[in-house]
Amino acid sequence: MNARSDQGAFLPGVQAGGSVPRARVESTTGLRRRVLVMFALAVALIVLLAVGVFVSGQRYRSDQRWTLHIYQVREQILQLVNHLQSAEMEARSYGHTGRADEFQRYWHEIAAVDRDGDALAGMVTDNPAQVAAVGTLRAGIASQRARFERILTDYRAHGPAAAHADVDALIERPTHPVRDVARQMLDREAALLRSREAASERTGTHVTLATAIALAGSLALLVAAFASVALEQRRRIRSEQALAENAHTLERALGDAKRAGANLRHLSTLAELLQNCRGLDEAINVIERALPPLLPGVSGALSLINASRNIVEARMHWGGRGPELGDAVFAPDDCWALRRSQPHPGDGDPSAPVCPHLVHAGVITDHSLCLPLNSQGQVLGVLSISAHEALTPETRRLATTAADQLALALANLQLQASLRTQSIRDPLTNLFNRRYLEASLPRELLRAERRKGGLSVLMFDLDHFKRYNDTQGHDAGDALLGAFGALLAQSCRGEDMPCRFGGEEFTLVLSDADHVQARERADAIRKATSELVVRYRAGTLPPATVSIGIASFPEHGDTPEVLFRMADQALYRAKQLGRNRVASASDLAQPAHAPAVAPDP
Repeated sequence: MNARSDQGAFLPGVQAGGSVPRARVESTTGLRRRVLVMFALAVALIVLLAVGVFVSGQRYRSDQRWTLHIYQVREQILQLVNHLQSAEMEARSYGHTGRADEFQRYWHEIAAVDRDGDALAGMVTDNPAQVAAVGTLRAGIASQRARFERILTDYRAHGPAAAHADVDALIERPTHPVRDVARQMLDREAALLRSREAASERTGTHVTLATAIALAGSLALLVAAFASVALEQRRRIRSEQALAENAHTLERALGDAKRAGANLRHLSTLAELLQNCRGLDEAINVIERALPPLLPGVSGALSLINASRNIVEARMHWGGRGPELGDAVFAPDDCWALRRSQPHPGDGDPSAPVCPHLVHAGVITDHSLCLPLNSQGQVLGVLSISAHEALTPETRRLATTAADQLALALANLQLQASLRTQSIRDPLTNLFNRRYLEASLPRELLRAERRKGGLSVLMFDLDHFKRYNDTQGHDAGDALLGAFGALLAQSCRGEDMPCRFGGEEFTLVLSDADHVQARERADAIRKATSELVVRYRAGTLPPATVSIGIASFPEHGDTPEVLFRMADQALYRAKQLGRNRVASASDLAQPAHAPAVAPDP
């Protein structure tokens, strides 16, 4: 048999011993060419789709980092304006009263303004318009500061009258250059934020459109391939088998593309939910629901480093090995990923050692991966996963992307919690501040009224604190305030509300406590204060005493204003009776010479 008869034996429609018609050979060749072209186009569309997904993910991460940066810049601007307003308030107060504590607080606030200005300048170096605005802002601050310090200088050099004139001039001719420049900077940041959000939305639209086009084109090419195979089925059986294999490969690629698209949507939804969480527990609940379907077939746990940065504790887990991983409490050095601040083990590194915390959890026979949660140069925790089979590159990439999003969201939550704490806590004593007290007391009164229970307000004033400052120094006074704040916090239950009211004055709100219980608690605190040992530098400070006034709900008032006033009057009576005493609103009708509580001998 010659070469032409051998070729004809494998082509349908060719008689034995005959020759292959030229048209049939050309048709088979054209079919093969068309199928190859369609397959190449489908692969190209899938590759373009994968590239688009990767690029969009990179852009999304970049947009998220810039969005966080914009929020940080806005927060820094607001903090600077707030500190400048506080400095103006302290300068004006000093001009009216000449109190030394207001003079010190002014310098504290103006130092905070300088620090905020330096921090803001470092944050906007990439924006020439904002850099110029920072220069204008600093010039405005310098002008305002000169006016403030003129009040302080005139008061000390020329007396209250000159300072009052400066304060009146400041009030009558107010200028707000700093506030105007800050508002302009905030507007620019807001415009930049809108621009970045619009760019992110456009990117998402383009990716969606490209995905639809790629999927539609791939499906169209697949349908065309199957149609061509059907037309040529009787002519070329072997060509049909080759096309079927190519179609199967194309289906697998389309399935991978669909899974990648679904994973991208899951990650996008996870990031959106985490951005809108208001606390760590809420974020953990979101993560607990989102990670198992995102990483199926593996076990894992999310562990976070505590505030002291000496313990790593699991906060959630999933999968068959999840309970072992979820029970882990270990030191940061027990995880190679936390030590090196990079994934462990690396890709394709079977010789890497197993993390000690996984050994203690008993998962050393599984394939594992630890991903550190790094954000803004700080390690927040680790995402650990394990599986019976080797982790695929797709699983590793997906887990890495999820870890990056978790780190960014957790860092944002930590920043929000820090700012929230700064807004309600006194920085010296770590007690609640007056603003938190005034916002929370109405709610506590309503709760006490619903429960038909009691509520007492205790007001404290450290005796002769100004003399203490004058003789021992302001640093020693701060040490005494901090020690008394710690004593007050230790003397409270979890539901009580200890606050620094201002200066050397403190307030304690006792929930579910009647007047008798409040008086017993006040006397215990008064006695503990007189026995308080405050260590300062190489020695201890002289003993201090405290005067206490008590007012209770409902017998002394049913509104915050009335309770504050009655407690303050009781405090004033305690001072009249010789200090280091406890007086209540019930004692106000007694003669002034009758002591409320005898002092300690």
